Amino acid sequence: MTMDLPRCAPEEIGLSSRQVAGCIRALNHELTTMNGFMAARHGKVFTECWWSPYRAELVHSNHSFGKSYTATAIGIAMQERKLHLDERMADIFADEIAERKLQLDERTRRITIRHVLTMTNGMERHPDMTGDWIGNYFATPMAYEPGTRFAYNSSGSCMLGAIILKRTGQNMKEYLTPRLFEKIGIDASRFVWCKFPNGIDGEPGTFATTEDNLRLAQLYCNGGSWNGERVLDEDFFKEALSVQIENPYAPEQKDGRCGYGYQLWACSIPGVFRFDGGQGQYGIIWPEKELVISLHEGAFAPLGPQKTLDVLYEHLLLKLQDEPLPSAEDDLAALRALEKAQALPAGEVGQTLPDASWDGTYTMKTDTFDPWFAVAPPGVGDLFAAFRTPEHDHPIHSFSLRITPTLLTLSLDSGAEICASLDGSLTERFVASPFPALGAFAATARLTEEGTLEMRIRWLNGWFETILVFAQSPDGLTITTKKLRLNEADNYLIKTSLAIRQV
Repeated sequence: MTMDLPRCAPEEIGLSSRQVAGCIRALNHELTTMNGFMAARHGKVFTECWWSPYRAELVHSNHSFGKSYTATAIGIAMQERKLHLDERMADIFADEIAERKLQLDERTRRITIRHVLTMTNGMERHPDMTGDWIGNYFATPMAYEPGTRFAYNSSGSCMLGAIILKRTGQNMKEYLTPRLFEKIGIDASRFVWCKFPNGIDGEPGTFATTEDNLRLAQLYCNGGSWNGERVLDEDFFKEALSVQIENPYAPEQKDGRCGYGYQLWACSIPGVFRFDGGQGQYGIIWPEKELVISLHEGAFAPLGPQKTLDVLYEHLLLKLQDEPLPSAEDDLAALRALEKAQALPAGEVGQTLPDASWDGTYTMKTDTFDPWFAVAPPGVGDLFAAFRTPEHDHPIHSFSLRITPTLLTLSLDSGAEICASLDGSLTERFVASPFPALGAFAATARLTEEGTLEMRIRWLNGWFETILVFAQSPDGLTITTKKLRLNEADNYLIKTSLAIRQV
């Protein structure tokens, strides 16, 4: 069933095309790489663009934006009387606690679903999300009475997913498909929800299109109805879109200290709320003005995401008029041309092409390497390693390099091939990876002035980038793998390994 969102000119909803064009230009600031952007008012999309090779149909990592899909599932389950928000977590997971012979702090026993929704679990630190993360959650020491103090806790959000599975017999995506996705026009076959090794749909494991996220924001803006059909009780949305806990001491930029609802944040403009994922994955909701915005980007922490919000506030939210503006066909045409013209910068091109001395098959001598994307905040390993599909996650024992006048091809012993353009062009390709549905990429390669062979892989299901640097030496081929963190203090997860040429 087609459920296309209507489109309109910005002037129809109280913004000028020039203002929107100025917003797009300002979004291209120095602390981010934009991937996708949409905005709608009164249910009509008035601007949308993707930075090529990103495109509308590609799902993109949501990071903690996905918590809002989780909260929505909790609301639906509550509506279906599968749970209530004041149920205690220790009662829901009594069997798991008994199996692990855990002795719980009395405060731990008082944690409710509502406390988890509002990030007021009361724990002194973030629970370990590796291994037995359900047991780790209950074993984490308490510092505060539940419900009294905000402390960000992604493990708690994963526990909400475990509740859905426990109470409904279905994982999050399976549960939400007929109850949410099909009702608001999200293509469930394309939407990706990565699983933990224990089979539970994980957080931060959602990948959605920019429009999928806009639709969720629109549902919240509508108070839970879609095209006249009630999807979820309005009272749940009133509670979700309200400050349930103040957080003035949160270690965030200004928009991270304005209060928190149900797995979403209050903004510095009164009455505005947002779904929020790391590195600037946003869904902005302004019910009073019937305005929603969806944005995917790769913003450098700690300042980049806030700068993007400030751009949206300055150029859109604070410019919004209550009445339509006169049509401006020339300005609208210029805006639509600008939207279509957005693209990532081309890759660097070497002054000379790599020669045939790089061609060959190599065997790993020390450790291994891999080109796949990672999410690794400073001081933390790859958070997405748990989401790799074991049957597709093959350690690399050997690989080959092949040079042509236009391409560098890296062929892995698993059969996967990554082709990189030598002319700097970012061409979308696909490779079989440990994330089976998330193999879209665009790669470039060059011979550097230092004589190394550099391959840059932009993973198009997120802001992710992997840089592989091959260096010839008497000992063999040194491979330096750099995976982008998007953190100004520590920008890469780096690993070095060695391979030798087969003869």
